Amino acid sequence: MKYIKFKEVISNRKKKPLSTFKKIFIGAITSIFPKANPDFDDKIDSVSIWLLEFENEEDFPNREIGIDSNNNVILKMPYKENYGYWTDNNLKFKDFIKLFNVEVINESEFLKKWNELR
Repeated sequence: MKYIKFKEVISNRKKKPLSTFKKIFIGAITSIFPKANPDFDDKIDSVSIWLLEFENEEDFPNREIGIDSNNNVILKMPYKENYGYWTDNNLKFKDFIKLFNVEVINESEFLKKWNELR
């Protein structure tokens, strides 16, 4: 297994509050089509640091952990009914190395953080 950590690329763009119509529309759609990450969708924008696990350099992420600016684990996926944010894309280990300023971490650091959220 391989493990990496990287800081989230922060956007200067601020989210606009949703209109009442959009809230109703999103509520109706998500009652028909369930969210990919029902427990964590609202926390993804609060992630400051990502930790990812890969089987090898040719693979996509297996598991991911999101940590906030206070070093608290705020999400981990896949977990329960949450599919994942990075696990649901086409980026492989080598792509993360090219696109982000990653730090290789060890398994124990990843597992310690994984077990902080239950």
